[in-house]
Amino acid sequence: MTRDRKPGAASTLACAALLLAACTAETTESGDPPPMDPHAPTSTQFATVDIPYHSTIRTESDGDLWPAAWADDGALYTANGDGRGFSSSQWQDIVVSRIDGTPEEGLMGERIVAGPRVAPVWSDPQEYNRKPTGMVAVDGNGDGQDELYMAVQDLRMPPSPHAFNDAPAATIVRSDDYGRTWTWPEQPLFSDYVFTTVMFLDLGQSNALSGVVEPGGEDYVYAYGLDNNWRDSFSDVVPDPVDLYLARVPAASIQDRGTWEFFAGTDGAAGEAPIWSSDVGERIAVLHDDRRVYPELAVDGPINSTVISQGGIVYDAPIERYLYTSWTEFTWELYESPTPWGPWTLFARKDFGPYPWYGAGNPEGWINGGYAVTTPSKFISEDGLQLWAQANWFVGPANPDEQTTYHYALRPITLTLRDADATPFEAEPGTDLADPASGSGAVVIDTHSHLGAVAALTDADPGTSVSSWNGTPKQRDEWGVTFPQPVAVDTVVMAPGPTDGEGGWFEGVPTVEIRVDGVWQEAEAVTVSPAYPGDASAVDAESYRFTFSEAVVDGVRVAGTPGGAGHVTTVSALEIPAP
Repeated sequence: MTRDRKPGAASTLACAALLLAACTAETTESGDPPPMDPHAPTSTQFATVDIPYHSTIRTESDGDLWPAAWADDGALYTANGDGRGFSSSQWQDIVVSRIDGTPEEGLMGERIVAGPRVAPVWSDPQEYNRKPTGMVAVDGNGDGQDELYMAVQDLRMPPSPHAFNDAPAATIVRSDDYGRTWTWPEQPLFSDYVFTTVMFLDLGQSNALSGVVEPGGEDYVYAYGLDNNWRDSFSDVVPDPVDLYLARVPAASIQDRGTWEFFAGTDGAAGEAPIWSSDVGERIAVLHDDRRVYPELAVDGPINSTVISQGGIVYDAPIERYLYTSWTEFTWELYESPTPWGPWTLFARKDFGPYPWYGAGNPEGWINGGYAVTTPSKFISEDGLQLWAQANWFVGPANPDEQTTYHYALRPITLTLRDADATPFEAEPGTDLADPASGSGAVVIDTHSHLGAVAALTDADPGTSVSSWNGTPKQRDEWGVTFPQPVAVDTVVMAPGPTDGEGGWFEGVPTVEIRVDGVWQEAEAVTVSPAYPGDASAVDAESYRFTFSEAVVDGVRVAGTPGGAGHVTTVSALEIPAP
């Protein structure tokens, strides 16, 4: 949250006298570390992951979901649910569109076809309608031109109390003319709530990278699936998805259910060769994650949502990694793996906080998450380190005129790979390594930044601050940075933000944690000057200087238990002076 600090406040490094005063004031040792976050990413694959708090590219379109496929004609084909697509034509539950261009150069979309001309509804049409969940472009019949295959599920619709909460059936529809006409089998390919959210593995243009998956993989298309529903079943009419499954099917017979095979484990001395079974009952999950987020919420009650949802799985070829972008109502959950069947490891998550969310026109902050997150392979950079994430938002706007992202909307995800042999970054003593202008490549990390105001940490403006409020009784807050290469550190300077009845301080004395070779640990010999009071009076100091044994790290953060009734900390600046 952007709020004024007390008059006369100044940046710690910009005021040498204040720094000297802080260094000579009473000091205290840091407190015990707060409980570890059960949702903390555990992957060490990436040194930094930068995800904006809001979408950055909007298009003149209408709808959600937008699974996509990159075809041989260079276009991206996609489908939305519940909207008009790239047009002002009649609303439909499903619309197929073509997108040309790139996020950098501009995107242009065209509606192709919609509604019952795309797919049937297998379940009761008074209760269910069509929703796209996955798409692939591949020349399965060998005629020299891609066909488009799209997975479409039956999803419960309003006004049912179980709307959007169960998906009993799904099938694969086919187009031989780039989306203009579609055909489908006489029966759904999947029923009885088994594998009814189908997401094709994005293996590049025309499925061209399928040979990387396994020997003979060039003859196959690969798809992931969820049982019961496309995300947590809010009404619990069916069990919530906690398992991600994998299947393959010959590219020549994608609509033939009898040719589908399901991942059933691995074989071989190294346990690397996949075992496939035509019996869906023999499949095993490639990812099991039963975490739940937002079990308590001060606004509108708990969400308590599982984290496995309809998103996208893409092979990031330049870095040889498979990436799965999942989500919950208020968070993104991102996984990586060296193979399609795992091991899948959480490498990043983003907490966007509860509704209301705000659009670009809100003067206090711009923040929105979104659902059905995908990262089309067409938009991955040549080095594999920038992806463009598509996600949508339509509920909980701050006011009726608020600009949501109920359209094809993108934001960049920027990565750097962890390199244990990287040359340490060197800077002049006193240089603020958290400053974007320092050249350190620092990426701010946080538990949550209310209204997306994370820039307040490093904007050198003493009149701004950021709050961690997300409406939950969280027991841990973190404010820090990660680096793309090793950096020597021995000091963190934190300027407090304002406090109120909800909180704004750390309960007790926070500590410093450092990341070494991708693994977080406590810093040694941490002291704080002036002494941190651990209550609302923390705002009375201009800044707190945490010093610790010098270490070469790839991340550093202040961590502690948030204080007040709202379990909130606020910070107006975070600086990392180079030793």
